[in-house]
Amino acid sequence: MGATTMGFRFSKRITIIPGVRLNISGKGVSTSIGPRGLSMTMGRNGTYLNAGLPGTGLSYRHRLDGARQGRSTPAFDPDDYSGSIRIKVDDDGALLITDEDGNDLPPALVRRAKTEQAEAIQELLEKAAEKVNQELDACLGVYLATPGPGATPKLPPSFAEEPPAMPTAPASGMMDRLFRAQKIESERLRMEAQYQEDLAEWTAARDAQQNVINETRKAFRLAAQGFSAQMEKALDYVLSGIAWPKETIVNYEFSHDVTGVALDVDLPDEDDIPRRTAEAKGNGKLSFKNRSDAQVRRDFVGLSYGSLFRVVGEVFALLPAIEKCLVSGYLQRPNPATGRVDEPYILSVLVSRAEWETLDFSRLEDIDPAATLNSFGAVVSLDRSSRFREIEPHGIAALG
Repeated sequence: MGATTMGFRFSKRITIIPGVRLNISGKGVSTSIGPRGLSMTMGRNGTYLNAGLPGTGLSYRHRLDGARQGRSTPAFDPDDYSGSIRIKVDDDGALLITDEDGNDLPPALVRRAKTEQAEAIQELLEKAAEKVNQELDACLGVYLATPGPGATPKLPPSFAEEPPAMPTAPASGMMDRLFRAQKIESERLRMEAQYQEDLAEWTAARDAQQNVINETRKAFRLAAQGFSAQMEKALDYVLSGIAWPKETIVNYEFSHDVTGVALDVDLPDEDDIPRRTAEAKGNGKLSFKNRSDAQVRRDFVGLSYGSLFRVVGEVFALLPAIEKCLVSGYLQRPNPATGRVDEPYILSVLVSRAEWETLDFSRLEDIDPAATLNSFGAVVSLDRSSRFREIEPHGIAALG
């Protein structure tokens, strides 16, 4: 079986966008979260950290100076400056201190902001560094949330939205009741109608979410009993619910006796690995450090092994009837000689449940996915620079 065609041999296909839950065959756009979108607002009402996700319209706001509210001296004297100050971290790690409209402030006020809000600024920088490093940490730690055999899969979250509040009629005096009774009654009826509409929408949303929970619970129960259709449904739900650090596509097929499953994983490319880290050293800006090509190649090896390790773990935890799991990782790379996109396989391993159950999942941080999968006979070839060579993966016939 040719290595360049196996990526599409399986009928079931799941596309997973980083950090976003998708249904099978869902589409979407991945979002990169870095220092862009982080800002801090300081004013007489307090100091706030603002974080936005570019392209999503989502943001959050967190007060930083809660422990300092009791100070007798305000951060800024209203007689000197009556506006708010916005502090941002730009893509180069430098602080930008402006007014709310992005206009420059007097140098004396900038210096005062840096002095009086040094602690809050340092916290902002540390959070910005954490955001910068988060993507690399997620790549290297993709396997750390791997469930052990027998772990209970997570159901969809409960409906958390509060029901709409019953409208309260505005207070009215005797004159209102005498001369505006019809208008007051009309407003009451309008408010009651709006409340009933909001309540109906809330009830429908709550019932829909509960139905999803019930159906997912049923799929998990029947999948554990070996019903193939529910095994597919449960596997779709679990794999699409993982917040992979990079877009990941999984194709899979069960063996004829439904005791084995083969999965193809379309891995990210080496160029997708973050190439710099950040640190807030207390000097008023972020310090960046570029990772060498050798480090990036090692990081990509770690991401590839970790991704396949995670897939195997999810399968064995979710589906007790599965005794063998074959997982193979491949890449998509343009071929300048042909103009086509090649799909070379770089890693393939067949794992039995008995082998998998020898691992100590209470100490995942001490497990090296590469060492584990290699000990199970992984088919892999690395050159001297730690770059994957193309391999001939196991075929589905290996499941027996």
